Amino acid sequence: MQDSRPGNEGGAQERRRSLWIGALMVLLTTTAPYLTLLNAFFFSGILFSGALATYLYIVRAQVRLPYGEAFFFGSLAGAAGAVLSAVVGYLLVSLAGYRAGIEGLMLLIRWMEAMAPDQSALVGELRAILEAPVQLSLADLVFSLLLSVGMYAPVAGLGGVMAVWRLKRMAARS
Repeated sequence: MQDSRPGNEGGAQERRRSLWIGALMVLLTTTAPYLTLLNAFFFSGILFSGALATYLYIVRAQVRLPYGEAFFFGSLAGAAGAVLSAVVGYLLVSLAGYRAGIEGLMLLIRWMEAMAPDQSALVGELRAILEAPVQLSLADLVFSLLLSVGMYAPVAGLGGVMAVWRLKRMAARS
């Protein structure tokens, strides 16, 4: 990033703070009940998290980021959020038996029951699968980490690019 020069510790602090905010937004949109539904639309919660992290960094640190660096910065926020999300999800399943996002899926099943009452056998099978107890191993955690980082980082990076595009567009208008 551009602000890693000696004497610009404020920019580095803003970079870390913005990355943490983006990572926490990813965590919220992937684990909080009903907020997980945001990600049903092309991971829009994760996209927003990368855009927010990049926007906050640019505005607070007053730096100029080209699209490539914005993608990288957003991807870092997405990767950090993916790691947080996978670890918190693993702990929630292991310690509390809670699976993040299950409320949204159960809501979809209720809608499916209302819209297609003749498919009750399929609905029953889906409900049984979702309500079945889950036990995770460390291999599951590692796989979840790899899959989450691989999916969330590029989407959050795209959010970073969108933030830069929006800021450039706003600057051109003024």
